Amino acid sequence: MEQLGRVLCIITGASRGFGRTVAKEMARLVKPRSVFIVVARSGDELRTLKAELAESDLEVRCVVVDLSLTEAPEMVVRAAKEASSPDIEHLILVNNAASLGDVSRFTKSFTSMAEVNAYLSSNVSSALCLTASVLQAFPEQSGLRRCVINISSLCALKPFCSWVLYCTGKAAREMMFKVLAEEEPDLRVLNYAPVQGVPHLLPAEIGSSTPRDLCGG
Repeated sequence: MEQLGRVLCIITGASRGFGRTVAKEMARLVKPRSVFIVVARSGDELRTLKAELAESDLEVRCVVVDLSLTEAPEMVVRAAKEASSPDIEHLILVNNAASLGDVSRFTKSFTSMAEVNAYLSSNVSSALCLTASVLQAFPEQSGLRRCVINISSLCALKPFCSWVLYCTGKAAREMMFKVLAEEEPDLRVLNYAPVQGVPHLLPAEIGSSTPRDLCGG
C-alpha cells in the first residue's frame, strides 16, 4: 500500500461520520511521527478519536471550534504550526466539515439574509478562509508536497428541491477549489464526492428519486 510519507494532515469535521473514517484510514498510510490536526465542535468525540489515532504512533492535536467563528482559521493554523516539524514531507488539508441547513423548506421561504449568510459563512467562507490561512502558513517549498481536498457531493452539480442551502454551498465550494487549482499549479487539489448517485446525506427514504421526483413532478 502506497504511503503518503511523513504527513501534516488537517481534517475538519473529524469527530464523526466520513471525516472520522478519513482520519482513521489515512493513519494507515502515513509514516510514524506524522501529525494529525483534527477539527470539530465536539470535544469528547475528538478526544476519543485522538486516543484511537495515537495507537498508530502519530501526534494528534484536537482543535475544538465552530469553523464559522472568525478566530477559527487562526486556531487551526496555530495548532498545525506548533505540532509541525522540519521533517514533514506532505501537507494535506481535508475540508470535510459541512452542515445541511434547513431541508424542510423551499427556496421562496428564505427571506432572512441573516439566516442565509450564517449558513454560507459556516459552509463556504470558513472553508475558503481556512484553506487560504493554511496555504499562507505552509507555502510552497522544496521537498514539501501540498494537497487540498474538498469533500463534495452530487448536490454540487444537481438541484434537489428543498435543499437550496446545501446545494448552493456545495456548488460554491466546488468552484472555489477549481479556481484554486488554476491559481496554484504546484498544489494538488481534489474535489471528491464520496458516493455515486444520490448524495450520501439524503435520507434513505428518498432512494433513487430524481430531483424532479422530489418536487412532485
